[in-house]
Amino acid sequence: MSNRELAAWYSISEGAIRKRAKKENWVKTGTQPKARTEPARISIVPTPVTPETTSPEAIVGRGRNLTLRLLDELDATTSKLGELEAIIDTAVDGEDAENKREALKQAISLKQRAEVLKSLALAAKTLNESGAAADGGKKAQRQRSAEQVAQPGSKFAPPAPPKTVSTH
Repeated sequence: MSNRELAAWYSISEGAIRKRAKKENWVKTGTQPKARTEPARISIVPTPVTPETTSPEAIVGRGRNLTLRLLDELDATTSKLGELEAIIDTAVDGEDAENKREALKQAISLKQRAEVLKSLALAAKTLNESGAAADGGKKAQRQRSAEQVAQPGSKFAPPAPPKTVSTH
């Protein structure tokens, strides 16, 4: 049986099965060693530099999209943490496996995820502020609102100077 099947059979976590197997030096039978595969290569296509892609609005929009994608990725990582740890435990082997395993687990740890969330929140705030700056900024928006409210004839318009009346 696989570790997952054993865990389900005994209603315990897969991690508990792995710990017990390691402690008691269990040997897998009837399995073939995994063949090493070359890691996938990711090609990055740069965004072309055009007026449409370099405008402040376009940059802010791309930044917001990236922030949202990273938040989705963080959510997926957080909701599948146990499964990711199990994958790390089974996938890492060879010399220095324990150090690799610990480094990978550290990368998905709560502390790391909290720091990523903090960085994403700061990025979103910065992007929102830069989006507002493209519209003239908060100060300019307030000034425009104040000028609108102070139009002659409005409730908050300054009073008109007194009229001089001459009696001749």
